[in-house]
Amino acid sequence: MGRRADLLDATNRCARALSSSLEIKQAFAAFIRELRGLVPFDRTAILLVEDGHLRVFATAGEAAETVFPPGSVNPIAGSVMTEVLAGQAIYREDMNERRFAEEDDFVALGLRSRVLAPLLTGPETIGALSLVRREPAGFSSDEIELLSLLGRLAGSAVQNIRAYEAERTTAEELRRLSALRADFVSLVSHELRSPMASVIGSARTLQLRWRELTPEQRESFLALIAHETSRLAALIGDVLDTSRIEAGTFSYSFEDVDLAELVRDSTAAAERTQDEVPVRAVVREPLPRMRGDRDRLHQLLINLIDNAVKYSKPGEEVLVEAQSANGRLVIEVCDRGPGIPPQHQKVIFEKFGRIQTGETAKPGTGLGLFIARSIAEAHGGSLTVRSHPEQDGATFTLTLPPGVD
Repeated sequence: MGRRADLLDATNRCARALSSSLEIKQAFAAFIRELRGLVPFDRTAILLVEDGHLRVFATAGEAAETVFPPGSVNPIAGSVMTEVLAGQAIYREDMNERRFAEEDDFVALGLRSRVLAPLLTGPETIGALSLVRREPAGFSSDEIELLSLLGRLAGSAVQNIRAYEAERTTAEELRRLSALRADFVSLVSHELRSPMASVIGSARTLQLRWRELTPEQRESFLALIAHETSRLAALIGDVLDTSRIEAGTFSYSFEDVDLAELVRDSTAAAERTQDEVPVRAVVREPLPRMRGDRDRLHQLLINLIDNAVKYSKPGEEVLVEAQSANGRLVIEVCDRGPGIPPQHQKVIFEKFGRIQTGETAKPGTGLGLFIARSIAEAHGGSLTVRSHPEQDGATFTLTLPPGVD
């Protein structure tokens, strides 16, 4: 009875160690120190059931950072967890007699016996405590009983740490979005201020010096006003479109669309607005028609081409290539700009995402690619980017569903 009391006290110390901090690294380190004195092991892990999968919450011991490392996610089907979910400890005396998918990896490390004790919060099994030893049949019945008790005691502590992690992740994401929104407001204010200053300055000059200016100078000021007001209209349009996408009120009107004609028209329109970067369309016929919103698809292509032109050097060609491949319509927009680092290739499609390439930031709101991807997805398609650090340029690939004829 005295020995069982000592073991029960040691089990409680393990559970309390896991409750000593809401930071997983600190709590798990304290837990490991107590656990080694209670039930020696060659490898241990805490596994959690999340969204129908098994996530490695924490691990220590043999190959902890290489085989099923912390954060890795694996399917429950085929694993020993299918039996642990019933709420009972599972003892594998010798994993050489393979029964579950993960056992090959353990045997390859020279680990033979394994105990999994369910982590319980009330009647619910939220995961398992796993201990592994090199020796076959390495655990006694008393040790298995202790681990089962520890699983019941530690379940609540693990749940608290998981809840804290989820809350912290949510808080960090909210802070990130808040910072992006602040940057966005600052950026939009700057983008509005610049064309408005040009419009006001040009209009004031025309008002005060109309008689002094030559006809060519007047035309130049009027052209500048037209250009800057177009910029303002485009900026406001992007902001409104983003708001409509978020609210689910971004409207579409589907009809049969000649995609080959649309690609040529969009390329010609993009080339007419500037004369420094040549834009060339290559349409590989036959290109079937498709169901879509022609105006929205035109907006998508213009956003992609304008983005490619913005980051291209004068004289460097932007290529727009359209073809039918594997029953899908594929349009690629290729530029020879500075490229996009791998860590930023997801950011550029985010609502407030914007990166700096080269020595100076390019003007713009950073909303164009977010709107473009939203339009692509509304048509049942996708928009991706491909860019390699060792090569200049980026390729945006728009993939759309099969045509209608």
